[in-house]
Amino acid sequence: MAYQALYRKWRPQTFEQVLGQTATVKTLRRQIEDGRIAHAYLFCGCRGTGKTTMAKLMSRAINCQNPNHGDPCGQCEACRAIMSETTMDVLELDAASNNSVDNIRELLEQVRYPAQLGRYKVYIIDEVHMLSTAAFNALLKTLEEPPAHVVFILATTEPQKLPATILSRVQRYDFGRIPSSLMVSRMREALDDLGMEAEEEALRMVARAAEGAMRDAFSILDMCVAGAENGKITAALTRDLLGASDREFLFGFFDLLSARDEGGVMRKVDELMRSGREPQAFLREVSAHCRALLTVKAVSRDAASILDVTEEDEARYRAQAEGMSQGRLLRMLDLFMRAEGELRFASTPRIGLESAALHACEPASGEDAAALTVKRGSRTIELSAEPEKDEDGEYRLGAWVRDSMAGIGTMTFFDPQSGTFGALGHGISDPQTGKLLPAAGGTVLPAQIVAVQKGERGKPGQLQGAATDLMPIGEIAKNTPCGVFGTLTQTAVPAT
Repeated sequence: MAYQALYRKWRPQTFEQVLGQTATVKTLRRQIEDGRIAHAYLFCGCRGTGKTTMAKLMSRAINCQNPNHGDPCGQCEACRAIMSETTMDVLELDAASNNSVDNIRELLEQVRYPAQLGRYKVYIIDEVHMLSTAAFNALLKTLEEPPAHVVFILATTEPQKLPATILSRVQRYDFGRIPSSLMVSRMREALDDLGMEAEEEALRMVARAAEGAMRDAFSILDMCVAGAENGKITAALTRDLLGASDREFLFGFFDLLSARDEGGVMRKVDELMRSGREPQAFLREVSAHCRALLTVKAVSRDAASILDVTEEDEARYRAQAEGMSQGRLLRMLDLFMRAEGELRFASTPRIGLESAALHACEPASGEDAAALTVKRGSRTIELSAEPEKDEDGEYRLGAWVRDSMAGIGTMTFFDPQSGTFGALGHGISDPQTGKLLPAAGGTVLPAQIVAVQKGERGKPGQLQGAATDLMPIGEIAKNTPCGVFGTLTQTAVPAT
């Protein structure tokens, strides 16, 4: 017997075997048990979630001569004929390739004839959104008032493209993406039937790559089965087949991004390319990793259920997310997603990946809302601020200075509750080194990242410099809360 693809071999034969569509299964089964069969159904959802499978299962269930709690018996004459596709009681039309009005007219000419074996003639129209406008108009009247023995089941991945006149005449059921845990369980059943084993991480990788589509998961698993050695599917094999990067590699890559280690990032990209990975696939994984870090920042607990990862992975994501602010992660996510799309048209994808990685290492630029840029002629001084909270929930300020000439800058802090400003200090920047030198009555501000600990009334705050030493900044803006929220202002630029 010829080999049969796993997704065909494991296509559900009963409602109990359908994964992840509990509400839809419950409603349709109740209709069958009560004999309240509608004349038209619309199954919509993303690919591989069971729309066509449910349509075929439904066609057998409503024609079965010995149903069992709504499920087809699979043994009666009607069930066997429908499963072997030797009856005209169930007709399936692929609207992607049969979308003309003539195809629909030909189908409607058969509507008047009663079913041969069962009670209903079932017309399954897959990818129904591909029908032409004339074809929809030809179908409209029959769909509204079909003969009593006819049931239409429409399936589509894009219900928004259907005319409102069609949507108003059908019962609509939305098929959601199948959870990864259910997909892993079903794949284990298939592997047990084949007498094979698989590492848990390998199956999780397949489920993540399938993005909620069971058919896609079985197709990937088919490749893994073919490439497995000694009857075992490993995570390394799955990673190679998917062209994916090792999770340790991704965590290491983000550690370098967090530290703004441009040299380390370039070496990582070189290692990636030498291993034969695709830059666009890697950017997709980087975006997913960035999304995971944002998720654990936004969700205080049980983020593992959202990310479809283990609790150990969630803890690791949380530890890495501590080193980056939410604002920076959002900018990085936008950067990598934009770069992924642009790489499709790049003649040298590696350069696009390297450019995106180096930009991710850069501090916030003048394009950000928190940044201030003052220009004089062709020279620019740029002061940027990125407010964020520390572990105690207090605001701190990451700031840096870039300039092409000497300038005088003042850093201030704003208390949103009292509406008062407090000056932190000011200095003159050295155009050669980029450092800020003391000005009259001023305080030295580090040219690298600085962090400010909140001061209390009448008590000065502290400024953390690039050398990670805490420097008292004096009683600045006494009796005014400082360090609550940070901004930077440019007070003067000397003439060149």
